[in-house]
Amino acid sequence: MVSSPLAPSSPFSQRQQVSRPAAADPQLALAVADDSFLRSLLTDSLPAIAHPHEIGSVTVEIGVPLPNAAQGRMDAVLTFEHINCVLAGSYPDAPPLPDLHNHREYQAITPCHSDLSTLAQNVSLAEAEALLARSGFEPDDVQHILNLPSQGWHKSWWYSLTAEGFLTVPFQRHIRSRSYADGTCTLQFKDHYAQQRPEGFRSQPQKLPVVVHSPQVSFCDNLAHINLSRQALATPQAVLIADDLTELEVEGYIRQNVSLYRQRSLEYLLNANCRSCGQAKCPLQGVDSSPVLACRSFKPVDVGI
Repeated sequence: MVSSPLAPSSPFSQRQQVSRPAAADPQLALAVADDSFLRSLLTDSLPAIAHPHEIGSVTVEIGVPLPNAAQGRMDAVLTFEHINCVLAGSYPDAPPLPDLHNHREYQAITPCHSDLSTLAQNVSLAEAEALLARSGFEPDDVQHILNLPSQGWHKSWWYSLTAEGFLTVPFQRHIRSRSYADGTCTLQFKDHYAQQRPEGFRSQPQKLPVVVHSPQVSFCDNLAHINLSRQALATPQAVLIADDLTELEVEGYIRQNVSLYRQRSLEYLLNANCRSCGQAKCPLQGVDSSPVLACRSFKPVDVGI
């Protein structure tokens, strides 16, 4: 049995009325949510969709129609950049360059190589520079890649994710560029790895539905709507925003591959209280007389899954 703060103390007791802020429109709260809150839907749900280091950009669409208009609409669709591999040392917490002492150690982690893949074809130099910079390359490395001789390759160390979501598998990536008379260029790469080929260059977009729980309908009806939304997006995952589920409902949703997120956290977005906010950098944090009633960055000190 799964135990969760989403459930009351007794799994078979009636749902209790909980004191909470004034009723808010969950879809409106999602529409005005900032980047950190959207990320929390992925990292703080139960179970989590992704680790923080696996998430790049995040966007949300509200009220997306289902393919069959008669079936209604999805409350929201969350689109996020799922990071599959990172350039070694490209940010403070990124894994460092692998510690290799001889060629035998190098061969042990690079016995396989992929076919040549195209990262970008006939793009402007500005687009190529931006793409490489987003991937983590320093400006000097970007210029080195874009100005390679015809037979030259830029070699760099990367890490791919394990099945558990940890960046612990090193591989070497070879990148080359081709420049053309019209001012465009093409970027290509191939990977040298131990066993499993890294997925993509750096990241892939993923979509998943965000559904607001309807307490007035049954577990089965709520799940049916979630399944329609997942089917429309061709994804096995979904986030259900809910409060006060029974322990049986919590376990049932989780067993059906639905991640749960507290609705109260969402309502706080439209019911800000500066006195109880945990945003230490805000000048109004802790101010009793603050005129602010709604804030996208409101972080109540007692919110958690």
